[in-house]
Amino acid sequence: MKKSDIDELLLQTLSDLKLSRSEKKGLRLVLEDLDLSEGDYGALRKSAFEIARKSAGDSDSRQLLEWLEEVMKVLVPRQDRDRKPPEVFFSPGDSCRERILSLLRAARESVDICVFTITDDRITREILATHSRGINIRVITDDETSLHRGSDTHLLEEAGIPILFDNDEQHMHNKFAVFDREVACTGSYNWTRTAATHNMENILVVYDPSICNNFSREFEILWKRFSKSSSHT
Repeated sequence: MKKSDIDELLLQTLSDLKLSRSEKKGLRLVLEDLDLSEGDYGALRKSAFEIARKSAGDSDSRQLLEWLEEVMKVLVPRQDRDRKPPEVFFSPGDSCRERILSLLRAARESVDICVFTITDDRITREILATHSRGINIRVITDDETSLHRGSDTHLLEEAGIPILFDNDEQHMHNKFAVFDREVACTGSYNWTRTAATHNMENILVVYDPSICNNFSREFEILWKRFSKSSSHT
């Protein structure tokens, strides 16, 4: 089927200014049978806007906008339609900590953690439990805060989890983690008891592949950088 054929399908659905459930299903089936790139979907969306523009003078504007809105929901790659929306959590309270714990429990292959400090015993226990399931875990943290009272980095080291310290005059102040290279968690929230019980902090959980790839890339850059000089002093 050619792009012009899809344009014709769109024109047919516009005849009554409604995109019915059966029309939407049929259009999706047609699209899924084709090997379309993001650029192809972009061209189809442009065509839909052009069809709507040409029909604007002869149609009810409200109904036309409703038709266009429904068409836009169809003219996106399936992986984008199925992708989970971002999640936002705030502290004080348990929501940030609980979401981090649930992400650790759901990990299937790997967890890369790059946080300023880890002192929350509940998170530490879950990291250790995740490690015991055979999940590959790596941790990058700040060297100075790792020496503070309450820091749990020594427990992670003793369990055999690879940890690198920044050993830099400046603080490694990141707070992010990537789970299975598919889910990224970031925000102001340090993995500490105080962040959960007193501070006004936040985390953002995203499922976007490009964002996750950027965080994974940065983790690898830091891992390579600190592996040359990292030691626990």
